[in-house]
Amino acid sequence: MMIIVWVVVALLVAFALVNVYWRYASRRGSHPCPSWLAWTLEGRFVAWWTATERTLDRIGLRPGQRVLEVGPGPGRLLIPAAARVGPAGQVVGLDVQQGMIDRLLRRTAGAANLTAVLGNAERMELATSSFDVVYLAAVLGEIPDRAAALAECFRVLRPGGRLSITEIAGDPHFQSRSTVRRLAEGAGFRQSEVLGRWYSFTANFAKPA
Repeated sequence: MMIIVWVVVALLVAFALVNVYWRYASRRGSHPCPSWLAWTLEGRFVAWWTATERTLDRIGLRPGQRVLEVGPGPGRLLIPAAARVGPAGQVVGLDVQQGMIDRLLRRTAGAANLTAVLGNAERMELATSSFDVVYLAAVLGEIPDRAAALAECFRVLRPGGRLSITEIAGDPHFQSRSTVRRLAEGAGFRQSEVLGRWYSFTANFAKPA
């Protein structure tokens, strides 16, 4: 019994050390959560802690929309987003890690209106003006060239489309409201609203029609 306890303790300590190192490294550069830690982004507790449903409410998804999530990871937001847009809509997840794409696709059980593709946010291989909504949740700071990524978001959105950026304090890549606004407006967007408080907010922007 004691051996099992010590093994569990050792695993917990190892996980904690890896997490601390990742957070430290992330503050010195742009490093996405590694795919082997994807399980830490799943489950009911994580959905509650990160306010998944409230975030989707703030993004403002509607049935029939074509939606892109940049950096979906294992699908914490993308999977319920697919349910919100319904069978007449379509959601696409663009992730830079094949491991995240593989895990996401395994969790979707072949959902007809959900697609996940491997790609770089700074150089999206997606059609111009092909989405109604593009959103990023706790992802913007992971992208080395954020200006290039937001310029790509602008390109793939239809005129009048919505860009939604959610940030949560405590994330090693947290971006302030002023930084998010500066970067988005630098790409050509116009801010329409900011929902939430400074430590957990969703900023919505429009692409001019």
